[in-house]
Amino acid sequence: MVSPTAGTVCVRVDVRQNDELMSSGLSRESLKERQRYADWYEEKSADDQFLIDEIADSTDYIFGEEQNNAFIALLRENGIESAEQFVDAFCVEYEGVVESDEFIVLVFAGNSYFFRRLCSRSQ
Repeated sequence: MVSPTAGTVCVRVDVRQNDELMSSGLSRESLKERQRYADWYEEKSADDQFLIDEIADSTDYIFGEEQNNAFIALLRENGIESAEQFVDAFCVEYEGVVESDEFIVLVFAGNSYFFRRLCSRSQ
């Protein structure tokens, strides 16, 4: 009997890990989606990764590459370029469109994002 090579062992470990993930309810498509998101994230600069992390920590309705890219573009149009600026200005997220006299509101994907101030607008 021929013993497996190191490469074969690695393949078996990967297959077992995928089987474990799939048995926990993740399909192959879900695994591919997670990998695509990870690849997209890793291609970003460290500053953009930090901003993406802050957005993920602060919001509930922004998902995936396309929405993150579009939300970051909206932030940049309004003068928010960095995670620090986002954390300093962002206040709260509401599902649906909500108006406010006290905050600057950006509407994105049908939801409202309240900011104490925006870097490109004077108060």
